[in-house]
Amino acid sequence: MHLELYLTQDIALLYLKDKKKIIDSSIWLENNNLSQKLLSEIDKIIRKNKLKKEDIQKIEVKSDIPVGYTTTRIAETVAKTYNFAV
Repeated sequence: MHLELYLTQDIALLYLKDKKKIIDSSIWLENNNLSQKLLSEIDKIIRKNKLKKEDIQKIEVKSDIPVGYTTTRIAETVAKTYNFAV
């Protein structure tokens, strides 16, 4: 399983996927609060589906926001750190 985070200017979508099948999702308004919400949303979706953190093999980030924006950098940093640690 893996998590896919999709960012737009207004919303953030977090998908839990098994191959290409969407198992669960979480959506919230992205009001420059990704640094406060992202880790708790990841934890929430993992617990809700009775998974362990080790069951998530990878976090991917897709974004319509330019790479230089802080929101995108935060998401990429969380994903790279998680992928390295797991």
